[in-house]
Amino acid sequence: MPDDLISRIAADDLLKAQNASIAIANEDQKIVWYNQKFKDDLGRGRIKGNNFITLLSIPDNIFQPDKVSKKIFSYPLAKINFTASITPIRSKAKKKPRLGYFIELIPTVQSEESEYIDTELMERNIYFLNELEELLVLLVKENSLEKISNQIILKCAEISRSDIGIGIFHDSGDKNDFLFHDPDNLIKNKSYAGTVIRSDFSFINKWLHLNKKPLLVLNQQNNIGFNLTQTLKCESLIISPCFFEEELLATVIVGKTTGRYSAFDINIVEQLSALLSFAISNLRTKELNTALETRLLQAQKLETIGKLSSGMAHDFSNLLSSIFGSLNLLRKRVPANEDTDRLIDTIEDCSIRARDLTKGLLSYGKPTPKRKELVKPNRLINEISKVISQTFPKSITFEESSKKNLYDILGNGTEIYQILLNLCVNAKEATNEKGSIKLSAENITIDDNNIVNYPLLEKGNYVRISVEDDGEGIDEQNLQKIFDPYFSTKNKEQGSGLGLYVSYGIIKAHNGLIDVTSEINSGTRFDVYLPAYEPLKEEKPSSADKIILLADDEEMLSDLLAELLESSDYNVIKVSSGKEALRVLTEEIKVDLAIIDYNMPELSGLETIEEIRKLNFKLPVILSSGAPELLDRIDLDKYKISSRIQKPYEFDTMLNTIQQLI
Repeated sequence: MPDDLISRIAADDLLKAQNASIAIANEDQKIVWYNQKFKDDLGRGRIKGNNFITLLSIPDNIFQPDKVSKKIFSYPLAKINFTASITPIRSKAKKKPRLGYFIELIPTVQSEESEYIDTELMERNIYFLNELEELLVLLVKENSLEKISNQIILKCAEISRSDIGIGIFHDSGDKNDFLFHDPDNLIKNKSYAGTVIRSDFSFINKWLHLNKKPLLVLNQQNNIGFNLTQTLKCESLIISPCFFEEELLATVIVGKTTGRYSAFDINIVEQLSALLSFAISNLRTKELNTALETRLLQAQKLETIGKLSSGMAHDFSNLLSSIFGSLNLLRKRVPANEDTDRLIDTIEDCSIRARDLTKGLLSYGKPTPKRKELVKPNRLINEISKVISQTFPKSITFEESSKKNLYDILGNGTEIYQILLNLCVNAKEATNEKGSIKLSAENITIDDNNIVNYPLLEKGNYVRISVEDDGEGIDEQNLQKIFDPYFSTKNKEQGSGLGLYVSYGIIKAHNGLIDVTSEINSGTRFDVYLPAYEPLKEEKPSSADKIILLADDEEMLSDLLAELLESSDYNVIKVSSGKEALRVLTEEIKVDLAIIDYNMPELSGLETIEEIRKLNFKLPVILSSGAPELLDRIDLDKYKISSRIQKPYEFDTMLNTIQQLI
């Protein structure tokens, strides 16, 4: 800053402050102007041209021009009982923002107890504030708890003039993570020290929870934490808790080999501990937000896939319904022979797989209710046998032995398939991939003659499916716990499949039973009992005079379903829209039942049903759709819908529903 400019500023403004002790320095920190009072208060000889840092005896590491450029810097001059207040003089020009410094000597108010302010304490406090600013910047920028905690523990040790610093990070269990700052290598065995601290810390934790403040520990007998001072070879320790919303997240320990801590030291460590607790909580919040964002993105992705798959469901279901319907007609019209039956069975098996894949696609990304259907055990066992033959090691001998014409089961075929496959996988692991596995199934009937052998089952017909191996077996102790939740004898690295606890729940939901017998080194056998499906024995009503209205805009599917119904002696009227369905009903043609597709032009299925009910028609109505989530959301009572059927149609189920309704 030019001297004439300084002179003008001084002449116009500063000289008016007769009672102030003031001076001005240029950007090189040299004094270019001062008033008489400044010289009198400072009590020095030559002032002008001297560096004010040297003149006022301010340590170089305390005054940092880059950090003082935007704020007032104060430093106590204990010998003359003044405080130097240094304010930067700034310019609006960006190229040269700082022109110099304005210096004022302010008298220090003396306390009654001490003659002067503790200069050393002021220096340490200023140093702490500067370090705190750096830590706050680090806290904002850094996402690594290890780096943040390292710096905080290091500063705790430096500012409190400690020989060691230790950070203990608590989790919800009994585990603690330790972070050591030990510049002089006082702790020779840090793992041992960590073990001792962990074992000695329970009582200290109780004290910290109760008092919510730092604990000062001295190397004296009968003192809380005395063992820690012995282990860490310290004369005194500060143990400061890091609480956040009543939860102890971490604990900071600093220790001195000689000497004790002042109130200032305890206060500094407490403030830095609070900063560490905030850092831990902040990073946890960031991690939680990241996890929630990931879940939200995943949910949105699944929802998008679900919408896309729902859009394809209608077409897939119609195609599969046509295939199933054609198969039913083929069985009735084609003469039975071994080759033809085998081809038809293959087509039916592939169609069932396609149907299950479509259902899986529809349920992707959203929960769907468990649907019960007629399950044919022979087909399930054949599918499992194919998977085992293709995927299990050749060192395992696999044998499949199932009786023909097993009873049908009413349940969820996918779940039963998964249970049986899981039992086979468990058997493979039990044999260490070198033994034999046998999968068998048979019909059994429980009555008065043998119910004593099956005390947990009701009388009736069952399908018993067994999985047997010659592996290592299960000891008696574990045999009592294998169906307990979370119990497993597998390594953590191994997949646990469904788990026997989940399998037990699924079988129980099917009103069945799973039983196990085992001996060490003699193998294990699981028996699954599932009740047979037994339809109600009712006289089938005559269908010769019954008329069914079929409303579906898919011509191929409509023709096929009509042909199937007509083959069962029903009369069928086909329409392709809701308006046509209403026209048929209002032309006084008596209809006994209507099957209406959800998606139709002009009027949707629901709108058509609403119009039918407004016209006071009491006939039963079946609503069909290829999208199960649509059917599940519909209130049947509100629309007076008699039943709902999902595409692709299972003709036996469709026929049974129609017979019950009319």
